[in-house]
Amino acid sequence: MAKYEILYQRLRMAILRGEYAPNDRLPSENAVAIKYGVSRITSKRALNDLAAADLVYRVRGGGTYVKPHKSTTQRQILLVLPFPKTTAFGDYQSGIRATLKDTTWELKLMANEDFLKLDMSTLAQSYAGIIYYPQNLATEMPVLMGLHAQRLPLVVLDKRPSALAVPSVVSDNVAGGSRACDHLQALGHQRIAFLPATPFWQTFTGTVSDRFMGYFNELTLNKVDPTLPLRWAQALQACSDAGQLQAYIHAQGITALIAENDVIALRAMHQLQELNPKIMQHLALIGFDNLPAAEKNKPALTTVVQDFANLGAKAVEALLDQINNPDHTFNEQTVVNIKLVVRASTTDVLL
Repeated sequence: MAKYEILYQRLRMAILRGEYAPNDRLPSENAVAIKYGVSRITSKRALNDLAAADLVYRVRGGGTYVKPHKSTTQRQILLVLPFPKTTAFGDYQSGIRATLKDTTWELKLMANEDFLKLDMSTLAQSYAGIIYYPQNLATEMPVLMGLHAQRLPLVVLDKRPSALAVPSVVSDNVAGGSRACDHLQALGHQRIAFLPATPFWQTFTGTVSDRFMGYFNELTLNKVDPTLPLRWAQALQACSDAGQLQAYIHAQGITALIAENDVIALRAMHQLQELNPKIMQHLALIGFDNLPAAEKNKPALTTVVQDFANLGAKAVEALLDQINNPDHTFNEQTVVNIKLVVRASTTDVLL
């Protein structure tokens, strides 16, 4: 990221966090350059970008001022998660709290099932905005539509809310599937299968579908039989016990699995190890999400890691944008990078 972009983001967040009140004068180009240790050209470009983003206005010969935005006495932001009492499935909170630190904003947490019991028409009286992680997007979509219709600032985590004009923040799950497959192929694996619990092929939308498609796009075997990866995924999802799973893997000559997530990966590993304690010497396995159990497992699980803190930070930034600029339409999707953490569950192929 260029210096002017970094400076722009710092000034933008200072405005959105409320460090500058409406009509406050920002420091001059020279003062900004000195304060942040950049050139005057850099500070000028950052201030110009603030004006282009409609966050400030210029007075000829009088400086740069924060543009009046919506003021609210309600200072609570609500984060809705399936499991709000634990960070084991993703610590979004740390990124949100770090962004809101030293402001008057307060973060509240609530489980999806409790949120769905609330009177949606009164939420604006309690919260300035909502960051929502859908547990089941198909069934919760009407709720998101209702919140949007009320003009309540809203950001969706982990899912794309179809064509609804609401911003979303997601991990690059396609890149995650691709990275996992590329790693296994570099180790010599060719017959690599995707192990899902979710029948993603019914809609080919959502997180699991993105992970599968990333794997599919990268798999060299597609050139021989492009229908095989999906057939494998459907058959593996249909296996009702470890015996069926082991038999199918053996019959198909599969040497590596990319699971839908760490929970599915660890469950499959443990079940297969009960049947054959040495199976992980002949089978490589990758999960997603980097749960605490992944590192402690024997063998430790290779996994695709989401940057949960950054996801949370990006989500609350998008929410503050809406709160401060209610007349603007914000519907961009922010995609956050992933990384692969290699552990003992992925080894060279053994023939």
